[in-house]
Amino acid sequence: MAIDRDKYRSLFVDESREGLAAIGNELVALERDARAGLATPESAKTGFAAVFRHAHSLKGMGAALGFVRFARLAHHLEDVADLGRQGRALAPEAWDLMLASCDALERGVEAVAAGADDPDPGELVGRIEAFLGRVRSAAVAPSAASSAGGASASSTDVVDGPLVAVQIQIAADATLPQVRAFVVHRALSTHAGYVDTTPAPDLLRQRELPGFAEARRLVLRFRRDADVAAVVAAARAALGVAAVDVVAATPAPAAPRETLRDERVRVVDEERTIRVRATLLDDLIDSVGEVLLTRSRLRALSARLDVPELSELVDELDRLTRELHGRVVAARMTPLAFLAERLPRAVRDLARQQSKMVDFSMTGMDIELDRAILDELQAPLIHLLRNAVDHGHEGDEVRAAKGRSASMKLTLRAVRDRDRVLLELQDDGKGLDGEAIRRKAVERGLIDRERAAALSPSAALELICLPGFSTAEQVTETSGRGVGMDVVKAGVEKIGGGLRIDSRRDHGTTMTLQLPLTVAIIQVLVVDTGAADDAYVIPVARVDRALAVDDAAVTTTGGRAWLTVGERLVPFVDLAAALASSLSAQRLPVPPPGGIAILVGSGRDEVALRVERIAGQEEVVAKPLGAPLSTQPFIAGGTVLADGRAAYILEPARLLLEDAPARVE
Repeated sequence: MAIDRDKYRSLFVDESREGLAAIGNELVALERDARAGLATPESAKTGFAAVFRHAHSLKGMGAALGFVRFARLAHHLEDVADLGRQGRALAPEAWDLMLASCDALERGVEAVAAGADDPDPGELVGRIEAFLGRVRSAAVAPSAASSAGGASASSTDVVDGPLVAVQIQIAADATLPQVRAFVVHRALSTHAGYVDTTPAPDLLRQRELPGFAEARRLVLRFRRDADVAAVVAAARAALGVAAVDVVAATPAPAAPRETLRDERVRVVDEERTIRVRATLLDDLIDSVGEVLLTRSRLRALSARLDVPELSELVDELDRLTRELHGRVVAARMTPLAFLAERLPRAVRDLARQQSKMVDFSMTGMDIELDRAILDELQAPLIHLLRNAVDHGHEGDEVRAAKGRSASMKLTLRAVRDRDRVLLELQDDGKGLDGEAIRRKAVERGLIDRERAAALSPSAALELICLPGFSTAEQVTETSGRGVGMDVVKAGVEKIGGGLRIDSRRDHGTTMTLQLPLTVAIIQVLVVDTGAADDAYVIPVARVDRALAVDDAAVTTTGGRAWLTVGERLVPFVDLAAALASSLSAQRLPVPPPGGIAILVGSGRDEVALRVERIAGQEEVVAKPLGAPLSTQPFIAGGTVLADGRAAYILEPARLLLEDAPARVE
């Protein structure tokens, strides 16, 4: 009976995406370690075993649903990974073919998701078959020569050749015998011809290995062409070793599944999990938003009626809706790893395309964000990575000539900062040249010479976020089109975040994304501008503080208003005038006396917005707006207030973006 593909299509797509992401990450890590000389025979075998298992699962799923060509390509990926699992050294072609297979399988999965059946991977299958044929032919010749009394077995055939075993006895009075045994293994496994160790190193690293404290025996196996005398000498020189003997080799016991890198013994989560469609969670958060709106309207009604029993019920409803809101938001929260899992592959491909060495690492990827934020964050983050490799890395030879490591360090780090997440992308590349950025912005007509000269060094760096700015001399696949950092900044601010740029010439650049945890339901200040009929709200996360305006603290210089806050001067702008006018921040009228000043932003981005009054603080559901309102950069969305009015959600950082006044730092 034929299988109903449509019934299992979504399960196939989800499982395949996860498996291919795991394969891609494993291959990038294995290739990086191999090139850096950090790979050991054991770690390589373990990593390729994981790739082999995932490929085998993909092959099985594809075959079960009748996707013959998909299954065939997965089988060939399995064959190439098996070479690494056998301990063979892989040529660059092998890495390229495995990663190309991942790409082709991913395209196949997306085609299946779109309704296609058994997509064609093209000529890749033939390329892999030709490669495997060459490998097998090369393996036959050394074996034949060896049997005829010629050369010894090929160095790639480390599994089937003759072996010799070196047995090490840890001294009875040596403390921490497992630790000493693992140290001996690390020292001896670096010798040419090493095959494996018993007990397996992963077992030695466990807290307690049953029976080892009594036996204290370690056996390492080597090929017969290894320098056994050097191995024995190194073993005898190790601390805590009582005896070293060369014995007849016996087959190594099969490694238990628990010793594999991705299958170590771990605490099993007893909670049951199910897959939930993202659209269902989106609908659920919308429903919760409507409940929150109803709660707010009930609270307003309760305040007018002054009925104690009604007030108590509203308080109870408030508690329940907050719990419901918290649980729904928690269900939408997704680890950054969901977004970051494909980044190592993107960096690897770009670095290889440009013949550059990049050491990329990530930390803090277990921090969770709203899934909606992760979806919007993917494109800006990829662009920042491309910029780092394309512009920050001058080239291996240039870096080496300056006495620096040829490989550029690139780090993505996430940390929690109260109700926000800071995502930092740091490189040790050539850094940004503030003076060159000023000149280029003036040459392109993006800013006049006088204003450019007045900018502080940190403000000058932000000129790269102006639309149309580019420092590239030539247009390439990754730069030179003048479409880049402005899109990055707009994308980050669209989700209520901010972008900060720090750089030092020849020391590197740090791009910091300041991100909210969630964007679905937000706390806002409802403000009365005093001049507009429309209602406006400002996200509380964007507000530093609010204070009554002391007219004596307002100064005017060159037609521009400044508010003294503590010991610093902050640009002071009337919100009603800014919303009603197309004038720049420098040409807006001086705010009228009195009112409330709302401080938004921080550091060089800080601005004080004058409003007549703050009408209240509410918890609202943010809704996207369609054209033409969506084209206004300072409008982040819309919402409905407790009194039933529709309100615009302002993005104050974008309100004055086109001509923000220079800061004095």
